[in-house]
Amino acid sequence: MTFSAADIRFMRTAMKLAERGKYTAAPNPLVGCVIVSAENQIIGQGWHQAFGGPHAEVEAFESIAMDDQAALTQSTWYVTLEPCNHVGKTPACAALIERIRPKRVVIGTRDSNPEVAGGGIDCLREAGIQVEVGCLANELAWQNRRFFWNANEKRPWVVLKWAESIDGFMDGRPREQRLPGSGGFPITSETSQALTHDWRALEQGIAVGAGTAIIDSPQLNVRSVDAPSPQIVLLDPDGRVPSHHPLFQRNIDLIHVVGDDSDKNASRGLSWQVEEGLDVLLERLFSQHHLSSLLVEGGAAVLNDFLNQGTWNEIKRWTSPVPTDGGLSAPRFPERTVPLPYGQASSGKLGADSWENRLHPRHLFD
Repeated sequence: MTFSAADIRFMRTAMKLAERGKYTAAPNPLVGCVIVSAENQIIGQGWHQAFGGPHAEVEAFESIAMDDQAALTQSTWYVTLEPCNHVGKTPACAALIERIRPKRVVIGTRDSNPEVAGGGIDCLREAGIQVEVGCLANELAWQNRRFFWNANEKRPWVVLKWAESIDGFMDGRPREQRLPGSGGFPITSETSQALTHDWRALEQGIAVGAGTAIIDSPQLNVRSVDAPSPQIVLLDPDGRVPSHHPLFQRNIDLIHVVGDDSDKNASRGLSWQVEEGLDVLLERLFSQHHLSSLLVEGGAAVLNDFLNQGTWNEIKRWTSPVPTDGGLSAPRFPERTVPLPYGQASSGKLGADSWENRLHPRHLFD
C-alpha cells in the first residue's frame, strides 16, 4: 500500500510521541496517536505514558479542544500500533474509535499479541471506517522490538553491556586483589555514566552474577536519568551471596535466581539450575516475573555464557583508550553482528571513551 507524504509525516509525529514512553510503558508497547482534521491540522495527540495508564488513543482523544470536536467525524487517526479490541487494565481503544467513527484510521503495525492480532483492525472495518495498515511498519517494528520479541519468543529482549580497556580487560587488578567488598574497578570515565544510566533505564531488568555482586557490591540503579531503575536479577544458583548483602537490603523486589526452590535472601526467588541453560532462565523470567527486557551487566563469566549460548539480542560495549596491562579479560566481541537500522547510531564517542551498539545477526529490520 502506498502512503502519502502527509501520512508519513503524521505517522512520524506519532512515532516521536510514542518514544516519550520509553522509560515507563514496558511491558506494554510504545504507542503514539495523532488525530488530524480534514484540513490536515493536528487536533489531538497523545502517547502511552505508563503501564496501566490510558492508551495513546485515549490520551489523543482527551486532548482535543471543544471547538475541534465537530471535526472528528471527518478526521484521520494515525496510530503506531493496531488499537486493542479487548479490555485489560484499560478499556478497548478500538471500541472508542468505533464509537467516534472517524473517516479514516492509518495504523503503523499490526499487534502480534494473540488477544489483538488483527481483531482491532477487523472491528474498525466492520464499523465502516476506512483502515489502512503498514505506514512505516518496519521502523515501528524496530521501535517496539522488545514488545514483538516478547510476543513471538515468550522471553525478554536481552542486552549485554560491558566496559573494557583498549587492551581488552574488564578489571585491571590481578585475581588476588579482587576480594569480596573491594569494589569495582573503573574502566571508563565519569563522562560516560549518563549514557550508561540511560541504557539501564531503557530495560525492565538488570542482571548480575554472584561473583560481581560479592566483589563489586554494585548499586545497579539509575542515577543520571529521571527514570525508574530496572528490577535487579541476581544470578546466584550456588547460593554464594549472603543474606546481609546490600543488594538484598536495598531492593525488596530483587529477583534472586537460586539453584533450588528455597530462597532465604529475597522475597521473589526464582529456581534455576545452570545445567538447564539460559533459554530456560529467560523463559522463567518472562513467564513468572514478566520482564520484557534484561540488561546483563556482568561479570565476565555471565556475559560469556550469554554469548556462547547465543541468548542475546543487543550488545553495548564501552572501550577506554587507557590500557590496564593485564587483569580480568573482557568477553570476546562476536565476529558477526549487524548495525542498528534506520539511521540509529551504532557507535560513537563520549569524552575519551568510545561505544558500540550492535545487534545479533538474527535481527534484520530493513
